[in-house]
Amino acid sequence: MNDNITEGDFQEIIRKRSSGDLSFSQFLQELSQRGINEYEIDVSTGQATYKGVHSEFKTDSQVDLAISDQFNRNKVLEAIANISLPFLDFLKEIADAGIITYRVYIPERKIKYFGIEGEVIEEQLRI
Repeated sequence: MNDNITEGDFQEIIRKRSSGDLSFSQFLQELSQRGINEYEIDVSTGQATYKGVHSEFKTDSQVDLAISDQFNRNKVLEAIANISLPFLDFLKEIADAGIITYRVYIPERKIKYFGIEGEVIEEQLRI
């Protein structure tokens, strides 16, 4: 795993994912091959921070969502199960369920969702 990704390479991967040219699985593979091993999404803004050993990239904010002050585990699990939701709709669903951020661990193929009062839901990716 090299951690030699340039800003241009990173933006191209993001563009391909946004346009549907890369599936989620391919997206993770592209990031992993370039040394990005995790990323975190701020649910209220949709801003993502991608991290490698020697690099870090941030995307622009995409939304302005209010996070519910009530954590609802069942609503989170329903949103996670509905993998066909577009990204911004998914963010709205988990914001309504009290999730403030989530972190994707690429090598481990795992996602952790963090709730408003410190709750954590872990999902193992099946890709």
